[in-house]
Amino acid sequence: MTGTSLITLFHGEALFCAGQQATHFFLVTTGRIAVVDQAGLGQIREFEPDELFGIPEVLARGNWDLTAVAEGPTRVRAFPADRLFRSLADMPETHSDFLKSVAAMA
Repeated sequence: MTGTSLITLFHGEALFCAGQQATHFFLVTTGRIAVVDQAGLGQIREFEPDELFGIPEVLARGNWDLTAVAEGPTRVRAFPADRLFRSLADMPETHSDFLKSVAAMA
């Protein structure tokens, strides 16, 4: 896929950390990503193959509130924010308004 990158992570490696700017959203291709609290102790959410995550944070043009860590060997495809914003520009206004309201909740 043009404009995307495949990221390979080892067990325990962070994909992103709390406070970093959300410049990409992600698709898990193999393995698992655990989203953990800021202390790194409690798991908040887990993403498995074929699951997308990070779209609301990218839409909000914000920072990650939590940290994402690989659970075992993991590969994710990273999609840059500008790809999402180009897609929003091409969709009907009602759809893009809905997604922007979702982003406001992030």
